[in-house]
Amino acid sequence: MNRTMKRDQGLRHVSRIVVLVGLFATLTPGCTQKVEIVQTGPLAESPEAAMKRIKDDPVRFFEQTLAKTRKIKTLRMKFERQERLGLFRELKPIEHIIAEYRDQPFSVRFTWTDPGSDYRQCVYIQGKNKDRVALLPRKGLFGLPPSVGNYAPQLGVTFSKTRNPITDFGPRRMMERTLDRIEKAKPFGGTKITLLGIKEIGPAKEPCYEFQLVFPPGDEYPAKLQDLYIHTRTGLPVATFVWQSKDLVRSSETLEAMYLYGEMEPNVALPEGAFVIDANRTNHTEPEAGKVQAARVAGDGRSG
Repeated sequence: MNRTMKRDQGLRHVSRIVVLVGLFATLTPGCTQKVEIVQTGPLAESPEAAMKRIKDDPVRFFEQTLAKTRKIKTLRMKFERQERLGLFRELKPIEHIIAEYRDQPFSVRFTWTDPGSDYRQCVYIQGKNKDRVALLPRKGLFGLPPSVGNYAPQLGVTFSKTRNPITDFGPRRMMERTLDRIEKAKPFGGTKITLLGIKEIGPAKEPCYEFQLVFPPGDEYPAKLQDLYIHTRTGLPVATFVWQSKDLVRSSETLEAMYLYGEMEPNVALPEGAFVIDANRTNHTEPEAGKVQAARVAGDGRSG
């Protein structure tokens, strides 16, 4: 008992020293180094304990991830997308996109960064432009300058330009679809979810919990294997891969779709005119930095 009390007193003493050192470094005149105070002491969860907690109830962890995505009001990210499309089910090249998102009203802007992509930019704002997507191609017809066209969101799916309409874009909707599919798979034997470990994902090598989801044969969707990656620090989804594979083979022949939400900036301050096609900007709609301010999320965390 005495040894336990002394140990606890020692931990509290060490924690106080850490806080005092942080405060001293912050308040000392001429000290410009940013000091980050990290939680210490017996209340901090070890990596091993976190892995066990997640492995014991992965669906609960997914629900917590979904709850975090619902706190995101604005978002900027480096979005990568690769999908198998068309009559002959061809795997298309990876698209590299700067994606900007706003929750209310639901708004999305894609800016394609690949010089060889078919498109330059698109914008969707719920309730505006007759609920159509404004799309600017990279090249115009017959050598003419490109012009903006307006299309119903579902047309991209109808004509096999994408698997999901832009109205389904975002980490929150991806998590909602994943949890919905897990629920629908229950009558057919349920989804086998395995936490494989921690893996770095994407160009930024973001550390993620790696999950494997295997759906039962009776499940209504043809792709039975999904990999899901959730950031170890933010708890937000970073990527998902969908595979058309019955024996867990992952290759370019079995990949159905890949979505990477890289280097996310949740609740970033987006300018007033962010959701406008650049070619359509006027002096009235030019972005003005600082117009939109949003608080950071405290604690900064069917597929596609």
